Amino acid sequence: MAILTEREPVRVWPLLMERLTADLPVDLAVLVDLDWDAGTGHALTGKPDWLYEAPLDALINTHMRVHPLLRHYASTADRTPLTLDAIADDRWWKSEAYRAGRSAIGIDRQLALPLSARTGQVRSVIMSRSGQGFTGRDLEYAGLARSLLDTVSAHEAVVRSLPALGDPAEFGITAREAAVLALLSEGLTAYAIGRRLRIAERTVAKHKENLYKKLGVHDRVTAVNRARALGLVPEEPPGGS
Repeated sequence: MAILTEREPVRVWPLLMERLTADLPVDLAVLVDLDWDAGTGHALTGKPDWLYEAPLDALINTHMRVHPLLRHYASTADRTPLTLDAIADDRWWKSEAYRAGRSAIGIDRQLALPLSARTGQVRSVIMSRSGQGFTGRDLEYAGLARSLLDTVSAHEAVVRSLPALGDPAEFGITAREAAVLALLSEGLTAYAIGRRLRIAERTVAKHKENLYKKLGVHDRVTAVNRARALGLVPEEPPGGS
């Protein structure tokens, strides 16, 4: 629901990082965006919150080219989640880059979820835990999570390409109602909306009823047209028609 309704998509990523750290679990998760050709990069967001005080950008810009996982994804089209243990050799564990990362943020075992990126760039979630390596179950979860995160990236790009939308709260529309409205504007049925938001179809119907009252309309088509006129949803659904 947050992904559907958030007007600043970057705010969704900390929620995803928090979920990843809890589910695997790991000590930390950070989303990095690298311009490999230029040799520069940034940590966009991460969890736990103390990472914002860590010198992540300095570590990235100094050592990104020797990091085995980042080098692998920069030089291949592979987008399979991999562990550092699977591809690093003794040179990495003895390197200054490894010592610097472990000293600054306590990295030890690492798992990467590579995301789709333009040629010459690397975008990935890097997760770390101390001591214990990653299991087959962890890698299976990572594969599923990677697909979700790529979808979020694609949605973020779509949202950024759209004109700024109005604030549903100005019309008394709740976040959950806004999510239903967004999916109504995409042409989804009440059943499909319920599946997407994991709520009962009768709950969707109640949200629709509330939306109609707040928008001053009596049917779905008029509600969507009214929402578009108010700037609450895009003129066309993501991807156009």
